[in-house]
Amino acid sequence: MAPPPLREHRAVASLRRRLLSWILLPLAALIGINAWVGYGNAVQAANEAYDRSLYLAARTLAEELAWRDGRVQLDVMKAAGYLFENHTGSRLFYKVTTPAGLWLAGVAALPDVPAHPQPTVKYFALVQFDDGVYLNQPVRLAQLTHVMDESGLDDSLIQITVAETMEARQQLIQHILWDTLGSQGLLLLAAAVLVVWGVQRGIRPLEAFRQQLAHKADDDFSPIQPPDLPRELRPLIETLNSYLDRLGHLVDIRKRFLDNAAHQLRTPLTVLKTQLTLAQRNAEPAQAQALLQAARQTTDDAVRLTEQLLAMTRVEHAREMHSPQTVDLVALARQVTQEHLMRAHQCGQDLGLEAQVTHCAVQGVDVLLHEALSNLIDNAIHHSAPGAHITVRVGPTWVEVQDDGPGIAAEHQAHVFERFYRAAPSGVSGSGLGLAIVQEIASQHGAVVSVRSPLRDGCGTTIRLCWT
Repeated sequence: MAPPPLREHRAVASLRRRLLSWILLPLAALIGINAWVGYGNAVQAANEAYDRSLYLAARTLAEELAWRDGRVQLDVMKAAGYLFENHTGSRLFYKVTTPAGLWLAGVAALPDVPAHPQPTVKYFALVQFDDGVYLNQPVRLAQLTHVMDESGLDDSLIQITVAETMEARQQLIQHILWDTLGSQGLLLLAAAVLVVWGVQRGIRPLEAFRQQLAHKADDDFSPIQPPDLPRELRPLIETLNSYLDRLGHLVDIRKRFLDNAAHQLRTPLTVLKTQLTLAQRNAEPAQAQALLQAARQTTDDAVRLTEQLLAMTRVEHAREMHSPQTVDLVALARQVTQEHLMRAHQCGQDLGLEAQVTHCAVQGVDVLLHEALSNLIDNAIHHSAPGAHITVRVGPTWVEVQDDGPGIAAEHQAHVFERFYRAAPSGVSGSGLGLAIVQEIASQHGAVVSVRSPLRDGCGTTIRLCWT
């Protein structure tokens, strides 16, 4: 199971290498293509220059041809000797023939340039170029068609063929090749150095971000703001900061839950332990029974407190766990009222539903709104005496729970939605979380919670959730 984390580490650690590969490999390919194209162009230009030189040799020979004593004569040493004796590293051969192939002068064994269907005019002359082989060596051929007016031939056209060995061309091509490879290699090396330098500078913000993240304390969930943050990294940093904010919120909720649980459950558990110890030591059955009954009530209170602590934690996590949807408050109120009918009947109370509208649709989370309304009804049942009337009422944009219990004193009404605040007189059990849960759910749904008390004769309370 160890190899996968190692591969993941290598994948993360090779970001610089991958960036260099993605940049340098295509760059090397482009420089290689450029070198190949440049080399081809240079070779073509060199061949053009040598072909022009070969044409000039043929033209020089054509200008020195003369018809004497019934045949073609050429004074090579007088006019064109430098072309054949002092040529740049290559050897030149020539041949003069008629268009019909009759040899007139020069090397008879010299190959001819193949005839083209449509001869082209180049260098303002009728000249053709081709490659051939002479004396088992590759040669370059140039064949010039020339008009010789003073000849004793039936046709005044003659063809002058000049062949050049390839030594000088090959040396020049090799020189061009090495020069191209050298210049392109230096260009690639310089580009690689600049790319490596640029990548190193480009990933500095990532390194700064890594160091800043590595030095954060375990309980520090504040946003990270690396210096010189590139625009491309901002979405990543913003997403991570959003995650840190959510993580800090979750950690804070859990820490608050543990603190509340440790603080709030310590008292009932201590009381429970004391009651059980006294019941164990008390020999009188009546007193032992009373202590066991008190222990049972303490256990019920502890269970209720634990359930409400868990309910509060679920509510605080609701944003991450649920998505809003359309909820019908009339149907929801009918369902929650039916769920509490049995308990209200056991307590001797009259629980009923009054719907002023047929439907009341709001956007919210069904589970949370169910929890809020259930807490309001449970709170009314818990704090009302037997024979009390409890009414769940639904209007166009609101839902409320009304009871004719003892009511809430004015000095307590501003604090009843605070956590663990208890407005009930001593002797009445409660956790102080029910209305705090309602307040939290209301704030998440954009609703306003209000309390009216007393309603009549100093008694009665109405708590309403209203969507504005």
